Amino acid sequence: MTRPDDTPTTQQLPPYSGDDATCAMCSNTAAFTEYRQAVHRIVVEEYNGQTEQRGPLPARLERRCERCDYRWDEALNPAPGVRVATIEEIAYALDQATAPYAVDLYPEVAAYMAKRLTESLYLLVRTDHPMWVPRAGRPPLVPPAGPVEPDTTATAQVPIPLQQRPDVPAGPTGSAPGSASGGES
Repeated sequence: MTRPDDTPTTQQLPPYSGDDATCAMCSNTAAFTEYRQAVHRIVVEEYNGQTEQRGPLPARLERRCERCDYRWDEALNPAPGVRVATIEEIAYALDQATAPYAVDLYPEVAAYMAKRLTESLYLLVRTDHPMWVPRAGRPPLVPPAGPVEPDTTATAQVPIPLQQRPDVPAGPTGSAPGSASGGES
């Protein structure tokens, strides 16, 4: 549950708890639900009996306990078959959108565009769309469990060439002296 001092923009809102929400203050199992639009600035309002500065806040469902009037925010409840898109899925969709044209997006460009889109838009995946039918090359419908550790042998996904023979010092161009690509014969 989100307390008033938590900022939902820095941490994810808890999922919609359904019709049987339990109040954290009085344990009552009945709560009213009201849709609240996104707030893009700081607002001063009364919140749980105190005047608070809140915001910016995403579009959300504000829950209010039927018994004690305690309020808390929860995430929107998307329609069945719809969920928030990951950056990989948005990049894949951008790549697929250019398929009828003679334009190929580099994967890095598609990922950059996807990241920029998520900064200004909430994008949802329609899991019933034919584009998301499981097949090779398509990102998984379920986001990865956690962050992936970066590969220490690559820089920006480009392999770093390592010296093949550590006993031969590299020349000024990075090749061993006497080789065909540089140095003296």
